[in-house]
Amino acid sequence: MDLLIWPEWPLALGALFPVAIALVATALVGEAGGRFGIPRVSGYALAGLVLGPLLLGWFDANDLAGHRLIIDFTIALVLFELGIRFDLRWLTANRWIVATSVGEMALTFALTFGALWAVGTGTGIALAVAAIAVGTSPVILMHVTNELRASGQTTDRLLALCALNVAVSVILLKLLVGALHGVHSGWQLALLHPLYLLLGSVLAGAVIAAAYLGLRKLVDPASEQGLAAMIALLLAAIALLTALRLPTALAPLVAGALIKWRDPRPHLWPQQFGSIGGVLVIVIFMLAGAAVSAGELFAGAGLGILAIVARAAGKFGGAIAFGPPSGLDLRKSLALGVGLLPLSVLALLLAEDVRLLYPDFGARLLPIVMAMTVVLGLLGPIATRRALIRVRETRRGDLP
Repeated sequence: MDLLIWPEWPLALGALFPVAIALVATALVGEAGGRFGIPRVSGYALAGLVLGPLLLGWFDANDLAGHRLIIDFTIALVLFELGIRFDLRWLTANRWIVATSVGEMALTFALTFGALWAVGTGTGIALAVAAIAVGTSPVILMHVTNELRASGQTTDRLLALCALNVAVSVILLKLLVGALHGVHSGWQLALLHPLYLLLGSVLAGAVIAAAYLGLRKLVDPASEQGLAAMIALLLAAIALLTALRLPTALAPLVAGALIKWRDPRPHLWPQQFGSIGGVLVIVIFMLAGAAVSAGELFAGAGLGILAIVARAAGKFGGAIAFGPPSGLDLRKSLALGVGLLPLSVLALLLAEDVRLLYPDFGARLLPIVMAMTVVLGLLGPIATRRALIRVRETRRGDLP
């Protein structure tokens, strides 16, 4: 009985201790990168890869699945903020921005699909990778622009195009999943399921927006009470979307855009949200490395690099072709194309969701997307940072 009052030896630290050490290590790697002019988010991504099964094996795919709520909440938070900064009126005032978005997305999709189809990956896999390639990482772009305190023509267009890319990428992939439903379960389900996902996400976004506007009348969004209300609203939204089997990435973005449409004035963002969001970004990159294994990474490396090259050609081609008519000079158009390159956690989650529905198809898709996100999650933020500095849209006084 006396032994129960003394600590065991060796100490039984439980699962929390290695998580704490990993979190500190990830934060320190990001901070070290920041001191050498590398975006902190690239450091977080690197630390996640080192801590995952690729090297140290502290985390594995089970950890990613077990902490899916944290990842979904973080992405919902980022997309909600991105939506609130996305003014739909701006698109009607400058139609060339819409043309730029449509042009670069169409070119990216066509070139990525064509490149993969040409080397024999199969139509389904080529379409799925192309749909994911259309997207741009909202987590990376929001983190880099906030870190640099960037603002200006290029930054505004970059965030607007990122919002549109995310929405279209999710919709395209869901349409493909609908086609897979048609192959396996009949064409009625193939038609109804994508329609349900799209309309359900829009309606859910409208409900979230209405709830936010209602809460804002009761509590100050910048207060502690406002922070608690916002966290509760997003958690409830994720719970509802999960129960309805709707994509958790689309509705928060729609909600933010509807709020901005309803009230175009600048919205006060709780200061504490910045700190909480920053910590959560560290956590999701730490966990994202758990999805990357050496076998799958090397299996998808060749096709992943091919997809990266084709995707980059599409992003650059669309930005250069349509940037100048929308009011950007050639240098800023190039910077816009560079800024659209990052791809990270959301792309991995989209591929993982497909794998859960169709394991055989997903097992062929995931390694390609994994290779793309490893490269573009590490190098994409660095390229975006340099591009925004070159066009002088940063407000950091310590930058060259």
